[in-house]
Amino acid sequence: MKIAAVIAEYNPFHNGHRYQIEQTRLLTGADYVLALMSGNFVQRGAPAIFNKYLRTRMALLGGADAVIELPCLYALSSAEFFAGGAVALLNRLGSIDFLSFGSEEGNLDSILALAGRLAYPSRGYDSLLRSLLKQGLSFPAARYQALAQADSGHKGRIPETLLTSPNNILALEYCKSLLATNSPIRPFTLKRQGSPYHGKDLDGKPGGFSSACAIRAAIEGTRPGILEEYPASFLTCGDFSSLLHYRLLMGQEDGFSDYLDCSVDLSDRIRNSLPEFEGFDSFCRLLKTKEVTYTRISRILMHILLEIRTPKAYAAPFLERRLPVPYARLLGFRRTCAPLLSAIKKNADIPLLSKLADAPALLGRCSAQSPERDGLHMLRQDVLASDIYEAVYSGKYGGGAAKNEYRQSPVIL
Repeated sequence: MKIAAVIAEYNPFHNGHRYQIEQTRLLTGADYVLALMSGNFVQRGAPAIFNKYLRTRMALLGGADAVIELPCLYALSSAEFFAGGAVALLNRLGSIDFLSFGSEEGNLDSILALAGRLAYPSRGYDSLLRSLLKQGLSFPAARYQALAQADSGHKGRIPETLLTSPNNILALEYCKSLLATNSPIRPFTLKRQGSPYHGKDLDGKPGGFSSACAIRAAIEGTRPGILEEYPASFLTCGDFSSLLHYRLLMGQEDGFSDYLDCSVDLSDRIRNSLPEFEGFDSFCRLLKTKEVTYTRISRILMHILLEIRTPKAYAAPFLERRLPVPYARLLGFRRTCAPLLSAIKKNADIPLLSKLADAPALLGRCSAQSPERDGLHMLRQDVLASDIYEAVYSGKYGGGAAKNEYRQSPVIL
């Protein structure tokens, strides 16, 4: 039995995702395709447009055999930790043969070669990178220049798009993590089809490949034709503005520098700028600089809102880093995938959680000494994120009390 995995947000699920699952199954010969999906918050520092259970159902209807949740800590992290946490989880399942990902490059040999140079950089690379970042370059630009200068004797020029295009960046991070962990999982890439990652226009052709960005914009703008395929109720960053403002006001005395990604300088700017707070989006724009992008600001504000502080594991050097993944949370599956779930249960060295009520017995008591490594602490973080998401959704659309995460069952088709 062969099992392929894809790491995704499905925000929302669309034809490009369906194509990836179909082609992955066809070209790898996989019997099953497992999706490791972000929960209710996504990597760009925003709420998912639809909740994780609806997106799980979309993924299963679109061809995935099972969906496991990527813990919120990693789903809301930078590309390096998003990929690192996801690969660490897949490694611990003990059953995955392939990791399939899209890329603008489409050439696995080129991606692997550069991933190796990044995982095991030349002498001087790290100091060059720090120097360029201090000069005000964005991280992608600084990394490209540092690598080019440190590897000046290396044959072949590095295509800049390989280090700056969104899917290429994640592809490199996946391969870096596979290399660094000596993973038995084999990488597999498909060249991105259709609209660019940040494409704004919808592809009106039947079966066309519109970007998730264009689809979200159409949903949020209630563009005709889109709401026939997607629900009319959704969430955006703006829906969290009041909650964020309250959280910032309550925390301003102590500052925010112990939250993930937030520097002392940015913490001070947040505190000093609070009188000008008008909403989530406008506050991100107010705080962003040439060095600190809108997306990073948005992630940091979400870290503050969701109480996500910097884990000790994040401070370790890349090759020594061991990111905690104490469990795999099952969000949904097809009834036909019993052999897949059996293989995971047999081979994984972490529990596969389908009922939250079983978590205390499976994960043990929380350790006050190292809470970031404890399964219950991470699970509670995920539950809090889901509860906040559902509370905001309930407040926006009514319909009674917010859904309780402990009463949610996996989606089964």
